[in-house]
Amino acid sequence: MKIKLTLVASLLISLPAFAVTFDLEAFGASLNGWDKKRTANYTFTDAKYRTHLPTITPTPSGGIFVATRIDLLSGVGTAAISNLHLTFSSTGVLESAQIKGNIGHRALDTGVVRRPEAPPAPTTPEGAVPVPAKPFHATDELVTELFSSFDGEMKRLNAAAEAEKRDLFARLAGKPAHDLSAALRHNLNNILRSVYR
Repeated sequence: MKIKLTLVASLLISLPAFAVTFDLEAFGASLNGWDKKRTANYTFTDAKYRTHLPTITPTPSGGIFVATRIDLLSGVGTAAISNLHLTFSSTGVLESAQIKGNIGHRALDTGVVRRPEAPPAPTTPEGAVPVPAKPFHATDELVTELFSSFDGEMKRLNAAAEAEKRDLFARLAGKPAHDLSAALRHNLNNILRSVYR
């Protein structure tokens, strides 16, 4: 019995402490609230969207993986499906992000974008006036790179549609493609505000 209790205690000590949490209700409230189907329906930039309740999974290092689906709705159904995948450290820092989805019959994938390292501090020659380092915000840099990749994917899909003499984006409720990017960024910003240490 004593051996069994010691084994259980040692296992508990070796498990990482999950210091980071995600407030599902606050995230839902930022998008007009969760309905009975656990989706949030709202209008953003004059288009209709539906965000699904995120799935939260603990990571081995004590952080969390957050995955949610965002649908761009049209009069005849779903015009675009986007899946937002985010990994946070145990201290609530965004470590990586990815957007995967489908517009019409074409797949979109930004690839995994990881948190960048801070650039080295500038060196100042002896006797020269020190040049202040430019502000560096790793989360902002990660988000900028993510949406730069997303915009590149959208251009690729649009070019492929043009080659087929069809405009896939005409079905996006008459809205330009950048509205989808703005809606995804809106969701990401609200997720970032819902992560706590």
